[in-house]
Amino acid sequence: MFSFVRMRNSLLLIVIAVFACGLNAHWATSVSADDGSSSSGNAGVASARVLSNAFRMAAEKNLPAVVTLLGQIENKEQPMLNIIGGSESQKYASSGSGVIISADGLILTNHHVIADTSRVDVRLYDGHLYRAEEIKSDPASDMAILRIKSDEPFPAAELGDSDQLHVGDWVLAIGSPFQLDASVSAGIISRTERMQRLSQDVQGVFLQTDAAINPGNSGGPLLDLDGKVIGINTAITSRTGVFQGVGFAIPISRAKWIRRELEEHGKVRRAQMGVRAFQLPPDVAEEFKLAPGLGVQVESVVYNRAAQKAGVKPGDLIMRIGNEQITAANFAEIVQQSPIGEPVKISILRNGEQLELTAELEARQ
Repeated sequence: MFSFVRMRNSLLLIVIAVFACGLNAHWATSVSADDGSSSSGNAGVASARVLSNAFRMAAEKNLPAVVTLLGQIENKEQPMLNIIGGSESQKYASSGSGVIISADGLILTNHHVIADTSRVDVRLYDGHLYRAEEIKSDPASDMAILRIKSDEPFPAAELGDSDQLHVGDWVLAIGSPFQLDASVSAGIISRTERMQRLSQDVQGVFLQTDAAINPGNSGGPLLDLDGKVIGINTAITSRTGVFQGVGFAIPISRAKWIRRELEEHGKVRRAQMGVRAFQLPPDVAEEFKLAPGLGVQVESVVYNRAAQKAGVKPGDLIMRIGNEQITAANFAEIVQQSPIGEPVKISILRNGEQLELTAELEARQ
């Protein structure tokens, strides 16, 4: 009996010991899991703070250079945008945004912001008001430049490189939606080469973003996380008239060219080749082992124009113009921005053979 009891007690001690070890192991595992979750949470918060700091620094760097443009129209008393502003808004018939890009007061904005105005006032971030001078615009691109003058230098934004953007890159939009000066919104680049017709006069390749753009944001800058201007906000696609997640900005690479043309010539000169071309069909791209989207195929050539004089023929594949790789999306833009009256190299494929031609592009009439 004693032996049985002693053996039973021994077995009970073993069971208790095993159960205790299980509890210790479970507790250790739980603590380890909790510690990992806490560590992961802290890392997530830290990453969010880094991004938040980048947003804040980009905004603070550029807010002083972003302006509100207020337009007056002769014999017109009712404003287009009078949702907010009270009696002050009644002085103006239009409202938009702009960005100062040089210390001497040169401002980039949209053509539609200043179109049909008899006077444009420029309100700075600090509240100072200036009258715009030397207004020049290009309706076909919806771009305009103007200038304000002072004895003191103006804060100016730094221009970036829109050609280096990728889908998913974070961006900030700054402007004056509904005359709410210096409003900042954030989003990403949804597409870098969106071919879009914005109006009867305006079409081209735009940056697409989901950063909020509303009436009054037009002409304001789109910024990267380094605080550099990579686009000029210009339009939205919407069924309601307000932002629904699809906004468009003019790439700063094109805005720089338009600014230069307007300053030097008072208008934008656009080159032309005299060809009709289209995107390569998939079977043609496969035949020549070309990546999807690269090159365009010539459908027809206009007699006695630059392309025909250079030897371009229907069926040719245009691969490069100058140093620029050609795609269906950028072909028209590359041609338009090419130097006029100067030799330009055109790389083509004809029956599988690569040829180098030279053309002198003409100005579009």
